[in-house]
Amino acid sequence: MSPLVGAVDWGGTWIRAAVVDGDRIVARARRSRPESLAEQHDTVAALLRDCATAAGATPVAVGVGIAGIVQGGGVATAVNLGIRSWTPVERSLRSLLDRPVFLVNDTQAAAAGLRWPTGVTAVVSMGTGLGGAVLDGGRLVTGRGAAGDIGHSIVVADGLACPCGGRGCLEEYASGRALAAVALSLSGRSPLLAERLRSAGTVHAGDLQDAARAGEPDAVAAVDRAARYLAIGFRNVVAHLDPQRIALAGAILAPDTVFGAALRRHWESLRPSWNAAELAHVRDDSDTALRGAAAVALQRLHIDPRPVR
Repeated sequence: MSPLVGAVDWGGTWIRAAVVDGDRIVARARRSRPESLAEQHDTVAALLRDCATAAGATPVAVGVGIAGIVQGGGVATAVNLGIRSWTPVERSLRSLLDRPVFLVNDTQAAAAGLRWPTGVTAVVSMGTGLGGAVLDGGRLVTGRGAAGDIGHSIVVADGLACPCGGRGCLEEYASGRALAAVALSLSGRSPLLAERLRSAGTVHAGDLQDAARAGEPDAVAAVDRAARYLAIGFRNVVAHLDPQRIALAGAILAPDTVFGAALRRHWESLRPSWNAAELAHVRDDSDTALRGAAAVALQRLHIDPRPVR
């Protein structure tokens, strides 16, 4: 029997936490991500305390999936969290929680929660940002911490500036943040987006999809363009990994969304004839990430036999 483990899915919009028993989530909580890093640390600690109280037990360790590049127990860069240089996140959380903490990239955490034991699986997660991970025969391949990071592959030479320091990164063209920026830029000539901006004070990727679904030409073109960029990113993933499948995490990537349908249409036209990688949507992506973060913590405690390399 596995001990109870804390798990955190620390993204650009939400911070989710849970107490996990094997594959079963015993208690969970979430809050929107605050702006300052210190407040984010405090939010992680508070959520885990709430989960421990609800579970009636204190977890022996905590696995944290964070939306950034994890190296040496710290985060080298996490542009959607405001981290621009190496930050000792693991050490800071250990001091707050007084127990072992193990960091992993958030998409890698989601990948660790999947159950595809055969072949190579490329995992792509689209939320505020765009993340990626690699599974080989069910084994999580992390490299030095950034293996599979599709969001910071370059798709436009000398393209848009990315907060990571690069230019032309895929995340700047196909991510929740990128689509929200396009929605804002179109709000001056889109009746639907203008109304959403007036009523909510902001617009999101979902608003852009709604405008496209309503047939607004600029929104249709914007969604289609972003989906094509992501399909180009998939082509590059296939060229590097030749995967058996590409697992998609995030509601916007589902086949019944405007973006998801456009993505699959472009993938069919761009997919090389020598690779038949299927696109498999992972609907339970937030719970998968939490279970995966817990699995990583157990493995690093040498309790779970599933390897991470």
